[in-house]
Amino acid sequence: MLKTGPGWERAYEPLEFAQKHGLTLKQAETVIHTNGPSKYKCDLAAPIFLKALKDLAKNRENRSPG
Repeated sequence: MLKTGPGWERAYEPLEFAQKHGLTLKQAETVIHTNGPSKYKCDLAAPIFLKALKDLAKNRENRSPG
């Protein structure tokens, strides 16, 4: 992930962010990349991301075969 431009020097390290929010490293990188360097925005996005993953898994379980 390229960390260039304003604000990236204060961005979360993916491992720190992953541990804080119970994400995998890949998931943490996705949230950080999508929301930019703002720790505030990333902290807001993490629970929404986790809920979306949970909803997706639930929808896949409920999908009828065919």
